Amino acid sequence: MRFPPAKLWNTAVLCLFASALALPASADPQQPPQPGWWHTGDLVDYGIIAGSLGIFGGLHLATPLDSAGIGPRFDPQHPASILDPALSDRIGKKYLVEDKQETVPALWVGLAIPVVAGWLALQEGLPGNRDARHLHDTLVGFGEAMSVTLMATEVLKFSFGRLRPDFQDRARRYYCNRPDHADIDCTGFTEGPLSDDPSKVEKIWADGRRSFPSGHASTSFALATYAALVTGGHFVWGKDATDTTRAWGIPIQAAIVALATFVAWSRVDDGRHNVSDVLTGAALGTAIANISYWRRFDTQGRSRNSDFGTSSMSLTGGPGTAGVGMMLRF
Repeated sequence: MRFPPAKLWNTAVLCLFASALALPASADPQQPPQPGWWHTGDLVDYGIIAGSLGIFGGLHLATPLDSAGIGPRFDPQHPASILDPALSDRIGKKYLVEDKQETVPALWVGLAIPVVAGWLALQEGLPGNRDARHLHDTLVGFGEAMSVTLMATEVLKFSFGRLRPDFQDRARRYYCNRPDHADIDCTGFTEGPLSDDPSKVEKIWADGRRSFPSGHASTSFALATYAALVTGGHFVWGKDATDTTRAWGIPIQAAIVALATFVAWSRVDDGRHNVSDVLTGAALGTAIANISYWRRFDTQGRSRNSDFGTSSMSLTGGPGTAGVGMMLRF
């Protein structure tokens, strides 16, 4: 595995955001929880979300460098070298047309984000859960989990530039459908271009170098993990959980994790990712979602920032109890 020195700034970005994400949700852990649906300490969280999305957007438009950090390297000066039969077991899968032949198109994963956010908000609106501060922390935590996951995934994709398992087929479709196909032998090649839309061809070609880690896996596991934790805080291990709520809460948790697993595995089956890409993405999304949730909520599912004495949820305990909980977090 190679990690080019020119990309060390990406590591610095990840470390910076990881440090910020690991901070307690309130600005001063020695202070008692503050009443109201928000306070000035939340500006840090808003900044993390905005900064993460900004970095994600910038890197998503950039093309990873040619010096792949993992696996075979593509040399644009000698593109035919990537078609070496000895590499076919790693990058020789058939290319599937994006958003048409993939089992789970990226659009579906993107649409799942607002759907899950709405479902989480619905849970907060149930009788007994109507606490504005709790709702705020749930949705901001969700936004932070998703934005940091997207940013971290994109930083790693750009840094490592790993070729996708279907890269050889992408290379043939890219070069053999151009007037100048360099030194690639296109004799007998009849497959169509990477896309019927010429404006998308360059984007799909560059995307062939974004295999590590899997964005589908990291995003779906961040979604599933955070949603499962919120559900658990309300209905499985939370202070108001009962045998009845656990009876359907636990199956819901299992179902959404199973769905995330299906999404992740489909990327291997479609030839878009290696197993290691998917496992890394799943671990990344799961870890970030856990950090985002647990720094905001305790083991009873209560917001660490709520004023337990005046909350509309009528929770028991005082600032001392909350302070101990926050001190034990990190």
